[in-house]
Amino acid sequence: MTMNTDRLKALTEAYGADLRRWPEAERETARQVVARDDASARALLADADRIDAVLDASARPVVSTALRDRVLASAIAAGLTPKQARRIWDRLVVWFAAGWAAAACAGVVAGVNLTSHLTADDQTDAVISQSMSGVVDDTEVLG
Repeated sequence: MTMNTDRLKALTEAYGADLRRWPEAERETARQVVARDDASARALLADADRIDAVLDASARPVVSTALRDRVLASAIAAGLTPKQARRIWDRLVVWFAAGWAAAACAGVVAGVNLTSHLTADDQTDAVISQSMSGVVDDTEVLG
């Protein structure tokens, strides 16, 4: 199976940089792409690794015992068995945590993408103004 940049990007966005989290069918192909020293593949994995590090370093949401007990009690009062109520609670916790993680990841990705777009405009303006003045200052052009 061949892997293009779009597929590699989709996999890093979905599973992160750690290939052990990826679907087994995709792992070996990804290793081959990285092994042949594909710069864009390495860049995608490096970006995903930075996002993974931010997510790993962030605080885990903790639900208070009192809230959990109130939710379970209301579910039991509505006619569910304690086992059914506990199963629903566990699913809610997973969905809330997944939503929080997705929002955090989206914020990081948006910030990284916006930074490159905003600085590109500044560099373009600097190049244009210097070309009109006839003097080129490398530090202003290259950052």
